[in-house]
Amino acid sequence: MENEVFDILILGGGVAGITASVYAKRRNKKVAIVEEMLIGGQLASINEIENFPSYDKVTGFELMQNFQKQVKYNKIPVFSDVVEKVDFSKDIKVIFGKRNKFFAKSVIIATGLTYKKLGKNEDEFLGRGVSYCAICDANFYKNQEVAVVSKKGSGILGALQLADVCKKVYFLDSEDMTIYAKACPKKNIEVISNVEIINILGEGKVNEVEFKVNDNVEKLKLSALFIELGKRPLTDIYKGVLKLDDNGYIVTNEKMETSVKGVFACGDIRAGVLKQLVSACADGAIAGQFA
Repeated sequence: MENEVFDILILGGGVAGITASVYAKRRNKKVAIVEEMLIGGQLASINEIENFPSYDKVTGFELMQNFQKQVKYNKIPVFSDVVEKVDFSKDIKVIFGKRNKFFAKSVIIATGLTYKKLGKNEDEFLGRGVSYCAICDANFYKNQEVAVVSKKGSGILGALQLADVCKKVYFLDSEDMTIYAKACPKKNIEVISNVEIINILGEGKVNEVEFKVNDNVEKLKLSALFIELGKRPLTDIYKGVLKLDDNGYIVTNEKMETSVKGVFACGDIRAGVLKQLVSACADGAIAGQFA
């Protein structure tokens, strides 16, 4: 590993990264993927997809399995690692992972988006009552009482999904959601506006959430807290290295080239107007062709 130099190293094994790897491989390049989780990225969290060509309907999990098969068929190596630092200053780029150090002539960044955090003590209860994905974990709390933390309505879809499974859903939004409360189609959703989360409480797992509403401190007993605050690009390690826009997305040209020669970006992590599976495929194809 220490002495191996790849023609193209792809950071991220989501839809954009997989597409880039296939296009790069078809150019007979020595290519590999570095992925922290599973090949397919956040596809598994999508319940139903109706706008991906060749399928009337398909689940994210089914599509993810197909992508995994394609990577295996093309014999593209996948390294399970977390990228912590990069050095793009020379012709041979160096990528420092938690487990390994990688070298490549070209790099394609396709690590996508991550969930925005609440910034309280949620890490203490992650996987034990705290979740960032309502559609993924709803069934674990069937017929139980849960809450969704939202900002400017960001958690509406998650609350509706949970309402089909859970006994009661508290919708805790930081803004005034009076209009939504009146129009909400689910009777088991209780909307609470102008909420500021103070603390998550429990012993080993979530039991309560403490919050402030109009200067009054209140508590709710519940089994789970779903944090639905939206997503942000995973670009912290590229600040000062690559050109980013005001929202932290990587700026590229039409060939997916970044501000540094030999470094490309594609998919949700780059500045663009559309964040969809098909646009991720298109980005990945271009990056894989020109890297």
